[in-house]
Amino acid sequence: MTRMSDGRYAPAGSLIGMVQRGRGLGARMVAEDPRGAAEVVAGCVRWDWRWDDADQRAVYLARLVRDTGIGAAPVEPVPGGRRHETHGAGEAAEGDVEALVGRLEREWVERRWCGPVHTARALAGFGVRARGAASLLRRFWLWTPHSHERVGYLAALAVIEPAGLDGTYLECLWDCEEDARLLGVERAPDGAEVRERLRYLERDELEGEAVRTAARERLLRCRSARGE
Repeated sequence: MTRMSDGRYAPAGSLIGMVQRGRGLGARMVAEDPRGAAEVVAGCVRWDWRWDDADQRAVYLARLVRDTGIGAAPVEPVPGGRRHETHGAGEAAEGDVEALVGRLEREWVERRWCGPVHTARALAGFGVRARGAASLLRRFWLWTPHSHERVGYLAALAVIEPAGLDGTYLECLWDCEEDARLLGVERAPDGAEVRERLRYLERDELEGEAVRTAARERLLRCRSARGE
């Protein structure tokens, strides 16, 4: 098991790995077993797992602490001192689909976490013709520790291969990044769980005004569609 103090990100499918990355699924798993997840949450509050200053964690971690009753809520900036060089950043903007897919493959092999989103955006410009990049985009979405770029991979997937993303949009409602939560508010399929989360986001004082407003408007549309 990866320890918080050893400086490594845990596998993306583990609870530690998801909370380190600010994934929505991690937040949902913590809520299901707050006692069992207490050590994970405490470790992610103690150590700053943001890839760089662009990544958001304060609201995400404060909610985990508040909603599970684990200790006291963290404040911004999150305590710790973990930072990474932002190597590899820059626009991808020329090349054909094959060249861009090749670039994305190299970025995956080299574990470049800053910059591949530019390649993803360039691929999105080709629409469904870039379908061959879909599996790579999913891998980056799942594994990147750079949460600021995660929403970019999902936005590219929505253009290139939109089928099967309903569960991902649902997860976004718990994501650490405001832009991801906004995407979830807009696109998560209507249902009891989604409406419950929208009400939570609308009322939560920790949430930014943009998300609260979007959640309120989406709830109104849902009620209208059901004739309420």
